[in-house]
This record gives sequence, C-alpha cells and structure tokens, in this order.
Amino acid sequence: MLCATPEAKDWDITDEAQELYQRHKENVYQIRTISLVTGKKSAIGSGFQFSPAGYIATNYHVISDAIQRPNVFFVEAIAFDNKVHNLKIIAIDAIHDLAIVKMDHARKGSFKLHDGDLHKGMKIFSMGNPYDLGMSIVEGIYNGLMKKSLYKKILFSGSLNSGMSGGPAFNHAGEVIGINVSTKGNQVSFLVPILYLKKLYSNALENGSTAKPWDTHIQDQLVSNQKEYISDLIQSSWNQIEVGNAKVPGEISNSFKCWSNSADDKTNLYDISYIRCFNDDVIFIDSQFYTGKIKYAYKWITGKGLNPIRFYNLYERFFSHYGPYENAQATDVTNFTCNTNFVKIHDADAKVAFCARNYKKYPQLYDINL
Repeated sequence: MLCATPEAKDWDITDEAQELYQRHKENVYQIRTISLVTGKKSAIGSGFQFSPAGYIATNYHVISDAIQRPNVFFVEAIAFDNKVHNLKIIAIDAIHDLAIVKMDHARKGSFKLHDGDLHKGMKIFSMGNPYDLGMSIVEGIYNGLMKKSLYKKILFSGSLNSGMSGGPAFNHAGEVIGINVSTKGNQVSFLVPILYLKKLYSNALENGSTAKPWDTHIQDQLVSNQKEYISDLIQSSWNQIEVGNAKVPGEISNSFKCWSNSADDKTNLYDISYIRCFNDDVIFIDSQFYTGKIKYAYKWITGKGLNPIRFYNLYERFFSHYGPYENAQATDVTNFTCNTNFVKIHDADAKVAFCARNYKKYPQLYDINL
C-alpha cells in the first residue's frame, strides 16, 4: 500500500541526531593545513569551539605540518557557512594528540565540556568532515575506556573516518565527552577523553603565550612521559612465561600483548619457537615519524644433529637480524651506533648487542635496540 508523504514544511524535527546537528553545526569546523607556496590544503581534519573566546580543539596530528614546518604551512578553519578563519596555535599535547587553536574573530556559540560520570552503553554522537565530503554526524555507543592501553582512550562503537579527527563526540545534552582521534574500522573507533583537553586549556590560560619553540614543548612532553612510563614499568610486577628451558618476562603491563608461534620443519636441522610482545600505543610526531613503541621478542632454537659450531652460526644469524625500524626517516634520526660484547649473567656467557640512534630535533631522545 502506498501512503502519501507529507510536505517537508509540515514535518517536526524529532530525530535526535538531526536536532543535535542543527543545534551544534555552527560550533564545528573543518581544520585545514595550507601550503604557503601553493595556497592549497595539505591536510584536513575537524575541530570544535569550546569557549566563547574563540578557542577551538582539534588533534595535534591535524596541524602537525604547521608545527613541524611553520615556514611552509599555516592552519585555517572553515565554518559551516564556508567562511574562512585564520588560526593561531595556542597549545599542543603530543602525548594525547591534542591541540588548541584560536580564531581571529570569535563566534558567539561554543560547546560545553562534560562534567560527571559516563555510563557504558549510553548513546553518543560524533561530528566531523569525513573525506572532505561535508560536515556529518554519526551515532554510536560509549563503551568505556580501553583496558589494554597505556593512555586513556574511549572506545566508541561508531564509524569515524579520515577527516573527522579532532571533531567533538557529545552526549544527548550536547556536552562534549571526547575528541575524535582514530579508528580501526568496523565500528571500532577511539576518542581522547575530555579531561586531557581541560588540562591543556587550563595550562594554556595559566601560562599564557610562551617564546619556547614547539620542538622544545614536544621534547619536554616526550621526556616527561617517558620517565613516568618507564618508572611504572620498572616498578610493576612482571609475570613470567616459559620459553624452552628459560623463564622470561611476559606481558609486563596491561598495555602489552604477547603472541607466539613455532616452526617445526622436518627438512630443517633445527626447530624454533617465537614469542613477540609489544604495546599498541604510539605517539605521533610527524607524518612518517612516531615514537613510544616497545617490542621485545624471544626465540628458542633446538638443534637436530648440529654440532656446536654450526649451531652457533645458526644462532648468530638470528641474533644479528632484529628487523627494520620503520618509525622515522633519515631527516628525523641519526644512523644507529652499536656496541657488541660478551657479559656474564649467572656465571654463563651471554652475547649482547646494544644499538642507539638519536632524534635530530629532540636530542634528549633515542631509539634503542638491545
């Protein structure tokens, strides 16, 4: 049976997502990184105004080009009515992927930041500009904080897409509870909790403008985070796992995962078992430069008819290959410098190789391979 459709003018706006979109669209922006040479955009994301004074929150990675190469890029905001606003970068938090920028001419409206508890299963809404296709709103579910994560992140059961980074996620009352940051697809997305934005904003208001270069800010944040991170790891109780006849550290904190495998090829003169452990948390610095990843791995090799010399040659082949470092480019880091030696551990000889390379912009920091 066909039914007559009422004219649009007779409809009442009863859909919650539509109502929220209409109410808050003026406070959400597309954030663009623009090339000074070509005048064209090199990166896009989203942002939202959270203060009547014109402060806008977004992700650090959205504006990172302008931070890393300020003589090449600048940032601007495009409002719902397509008006362009110049932006000044006020504060960054590279650890939690946040940034605060300020418009040249503040608009009256702004989002309220949520205070209070959040309940798993509650409906939340996210806004942003996916794939530069126009402002959109997405419904999803708040599923609490990630349990196996070094940094607090909200698990959002909703579809975030490229270009929505930095946009707001808010509740029924339109109060922002988190900032869009990343996705794994299939309705698995992540938000930065609003508490980190509150801290960053409070520090920015308290300290005011500073002449300190952004590189110094980033290095200070990375060093401080590293000290806290490593201190927590060292002080925690490490569970042990067995690899062959050895007992070794397993998942040394709840932010690490261990996976195992083995190869039993009858044509080889050896069997080998693997265990790989790593954290999923990385800190974005630049488009091809990140840090904070920790990996450790074990191989247990059992010879089948190999004499000691042949077995040692086999072992040395595995020992010397530790895999590529793909987290940086030649412009970001120096070459590795290595030192190899034998040491005594519990009256047994152990061969140890220690390699390090320095971060060029952040000289207090290194990539380490042991």
